[in-house]
Amino acid sequence: MQLLITLHFIILISGFWNTIISCSSIWFVEGFLPFRTHQIIVTTTTYSYPSLSSFSDPQDVPATSSSAARKYNVFSLQQYTSPREQNQRNAKPNNKQFRVDAAKRRRYNKHPLTTRRAKAIAKGRDPLLSLNINLDHLAKSGRAVHAEELLVKIEKLHAEGYYAIRPDSVSYNSVINAYALNDSPNYDSVKEVERLLKRMEALTEQGCSSVQPTIVTLNTVAATFAKNGQPEKARQLLNDMEAMYQNGSIDMGPNTITFNSVICAFAKAKRPHEAEEILKQMMIISRQDDGKRANEIKADSIAFNTVLHAWAVACVRGAPQRAQQLLEHMIKLHNSGNEDVKPDVFSYTATLSAWAAAKNDPHAANHALELLHKMESECAVGNDDVCPNTVAYTAVINSLGRSGRPGAALKAYDILVDMERKYRQGNEDLKPDLISYSSVIDAFARSGEEYAGEKAVELLDHMITLAEEGHKEYGPNTQVYCSVISALGKSKTRGSADAANQLLLDMEKMYAFGNTDVAPNTIIFNAVIDAWARSSFVFKALKAQSLLEKMEDEVEAGNIMYKPDIITYNSVISACANTYGDADVKSRAFGIAIDAFKRIQLASDIKPSSRTYSLLLKAVRKLVLSQKEKEKMSKKIMAYCIRDGLFNEHVLSQLTITSSSQSTTLNMLKHLGYEGENLMAVETYPRSWGQNSDR
Repeated sequence: MQLLITLHFIILISGFWNTIISCSSIWFVEGFLPFRTHQIIVTTTTYSYPSLSSFSDPQDVPATSSSAARKYNVFSLQQYTSPREQNQRNAKPNNKQFRVDAAKRRRYNKHPLTTRRAKAIAKGRDPLLSLNINLDHLAKSGRAVHAEELLVKIEKLHAEGYYAIRPDSVSYNSVINAYALNDSPNYDSVKEVERLLKRMEALTEQGCSSVQPTIVTLNTVAATFAKNGQPEKARQLLNDMEAMYQNGSIDMGPNTITFNSVICAFAKAKRPHEAEEILKQMMIISRQDDGKRANEIKADSIAFNTVLHAWAVACVRGAPQRAQQLLEHMIKLHNSGNEDVKPDVFSYTATLSAWAAAKNDPHAANHALELLHKMESECAVGNDDVCPNTVAYTAVINSLGRSGRPGAALKAYDILVDMERKYRQGNEDLKPDLISYSSVIDAFARSGEEYAGEKAVELLDHMITLAEEGHKEYGPNTQVYCSVISALGKSKTRGSADAANQLLLDMEKMYAFGNTDVAPNTIIFNAVIDAWARSSFVFKALKAQSLLEKMEDEVEAGNIMYKPDIITYNSVISACANTYGDADVKSRAFGIAIDAFKRIQLASDIKPSSRTYSLLLKAVRKLVLSQKEKEKMSKKIMAYCIRDGLFNEHVLSQLTITSSSQSTTLNMLKHLGYEGENLMAVETYPRSWGQNSDR
C-alpha cells in the first residue's frame, strides 16, 4: 500500500517497521519555516503507519529537536540524506563548492529557524500565505475534499505542537468556496458549507479569533444556498447578518453581494414575488442611517436583472407585465441620475423572454416587437449597452411562434433572415445559432399553415448545407427534426406524412453511421404517427400500427429510446378515429384502436388518460356502423373511464355525440351510477369519476 504524504512535520521511524522512503525535491517547512516540500512515498508491507497522536504528550517532541527525534525514533528531515546528497558527500571534498556549502551549513546550524524563515518571508513565501494559496488552488481545481483534508492535517499538526502555524478564516473560506463551486454526487455542498461554518463559529467561541467567520465567509455560504436552490436558508442567513449589524457587528452586515445572492436563490426557485421583496428590502436598507450604508448596499443593475430573470422564467400570471414595469422603473431611475441601475442588454432580453413565455396573451408578440424596436433605436443613437443580440432576436422569434396568429411564423422567418444579413455585414452579436433556426422551425410547426411544412424543410436543408460547408454548429439535432416533422404533420398537405416518415428513415440511417445528434426517440416516432393521423391517407391506421410495432420490437431488442408512452398509443388511436373509407377499412381501423387500448391495459408502466377515452369514443362514433353496437361499446368504454377516474367534459362531449339522443346518454350514465338530471353539468357527477382527469 502506497501513501503519498506531503509532510509539514518530522517523520516517525521505529525499528519495528520497514519503511522505504523516496523524496522528490520541493520546498519544505519544519515548524514555522517557509519551505521546500518533500513529497515522501511511504511504502509499507505488513504494518500500518503510526499516528503522531499515539504519543502521550506531543509537546515532549519539539518539531526541530534532533535529540527528541532520536529519543522517540523520529526521522527528522535534517537527518535525511537523499541519494544525490549521499553521492556528493562520498566525493572528495577538494573543491571550492564544498567549502561554500560547509559555510552555509554552519550558518544554518547556528540559527536554523530565524535565518531560513526570515529569508523566505522576505521573498514573500510566508507559510500561512503558502497554505492559503494551496487551498485556493485545490478549490479552483474542483478538489474540495482534498482541500479540507489538507486543512485538517495542518490543524492537527498545530494542535499537537508539530506545526507553528494554524489555518485562519481565509483558509476556511477557500475550503468553503471549494464546496460551493463544485457539485459532486459524493457530498451535499449545502451540508458541507454549513458544517464548516459551524466549525469556524465553534473555534471562535473557544478563543481562536483567527478563524472567525467574515463577510466573505457568509457571502460564500449564501451563494452556495442560491446555487443549490435553498432560498429560505439564504434569506435566513441574510436576516441573521442584518441582526449582527444592528447589534454592533458592522463588519458582518450584509452587502450588495449578499442581497444579490439571496435574490438569485429565489429567482432560481422561480419565486419572483419573494425575489422582488428582497430587492425592495435592499433599497430600503441602503437608505437607512442617512444613507451611510449606500456604499455597501446598492440596488444595482445586477439585482434588478436577477429579478427580471425571475419573472421571465416563472411562467406565472402577469409575469411579463411586471417585468415590463420593472424595466421601465430602471429606465426612470437611470434617467434621474442613478448610474448603478442603467438598463443593459440583459435587462431587455430578460423582459423579452418574459413576453416570449407568455401564454394566452394575444398582445405578447406585439410588446416583444416594440421592445426590440426600442433596443434598435437606442443602439442607433450610441447606447451600445442595449444593442440587441442573438438572444434578444430569438426571444422575439419565440414570442411570435407562441402567438399563433396568422403570418406570425413568416414574420419570425423574416427576423431570422435579417439576423443573417446583419451578421454577414459584420455584426458578430447577431450571429444566428442553432436555437435561432430551431425557434423559427418551431414557429412554423405551431402555425399550422399549409406552407409551414415546406418552409420548415427549406430551413432544415439550409442548416444541413451550412453544416456541410464546415459550420458544424448548425448541424440539426433530434429536436430540430422533431419540429420539422411536426410542421409537416400539422400542414396537412398531400404527401406531408410521407415526407415526415422519410425524415425518420434519414435519421435512422445517420444514427446508424454514428451521428448521435440525430438519434431517433419516442418523441420523433410520436410526431411521425401524429403526422399520419392528420393525413388524408386511407390506410393511415396501418401506418401508425406499423410504427408502434417497430417501437415495441426495438424495446425488446434493448433500445429503450423507442419505448412507447401514452402519447404514442393515443396517436395510434387518433389515426384510427380519423380514418375514412369503406366498411372494411373502418373495421380494420377499429380493430387497431381496440388493440392499442388493450396494450395500454397490459402495460404496467403506462396509464390511460382522459384523451385516451375521448379518442376511443370518437373511434366508436366514426368506425362502428351499427348504432346498437355503438351504444354497447360506449357503455363498456365509459365503465373503464369511470373506473380510472378520467371522466371530464371532453369525454362527456364525445359520449353525447356518439349516442343517438341525450336521453340515451343520461340513461347510460345513470346505469353507471349518476344520480343527477343535468347531463352537461360535469360538476354534478361523482367526484371519483374525474379524480385523475388532470393527467
